Amino acid sequence: MILPRLLLPLVLLLGPAAQAASVTLLPGQTARLGAQTLTVLSVRDSRCPMNARCVRAGELTATVLSRVGNRVRLLRLQFPQATSSVPGGLRISEAPSRMTGDRTPVPVSLTDDVR
Repeated sequence: MILPRLLLPLVLLLGPAAQAASVTLLPGQTARLGAQTLTVLSVRDSRCPMNARCVRAGELTATVLSRVGNRVRLLRLQFPQATSSVPGGLRISEAPSRMTGDRTPVPVSLTDDVR
């Protein structure tokens, strides 16, 4: 059949249908992610350090300002992700662990995919 032979090269050319974009930011930094302009306002990291024993794992919370056109939203994102999700699929996909006493700012990787 001719049609499948024609479709295969087209599918290979187009590649994966929908890939999520991501960006890594430190507090105070701004970047575009899709249609959004994101600014990480603050990061609070209460996760257990790599070289410690803790009773609970803890979490990382980032306060992010999202701008799309004239619409501005203040978001509070949690890592690992809480059960509720933010509209539009924005979430923290990664944040490096730290050692005890490390006070350097924590970069957060934000993605717009929906799991």
